[in-house]
Amino acid sequence: MTEHIIEYVARDRTGITAVITTTGVIDVDTVIHNISSGHSGYVVRAGEWRRAPVRSLSVLGGAYLFANWDGSKRNNLHDVAFQAPTRPARPQGPGGFVAALTTALAIFFGRDRRSA
Repeated sequence: MTEHIIEYVARDRTGITAVITTTGVIDVDTVIHNISSGHSGYVVRAGEWRRAPVRSLSVLGGAYLFANWDGSKRNNLHDVAFQAPTRPARPQGPGGFVAALTTALAIFFGRDRRSA
């Protein structure tokens, strides 16, 4: 049985959608099928030397991936979720939005007077 080490998981509002292993990106449905059939095993690093096995659990809504390395009841697999980079919002002054909109409309309609 092949063992894959999960480095990150990709999530959306519905849950885990893909896992990123040392060998590539794998769809969550494929991972669940591989675990259920015994074709492949998946683990998560739980420290320097420890590894926690990833299991496939079935519930009414379908199956999902679960890993627990700290003994709590929560799914620790969400702890390795990839965090998308965020960018700070740029505050605009009171006339900033109107000026930006006017400039954008002028450029769109071909009446850009900034270059004249």
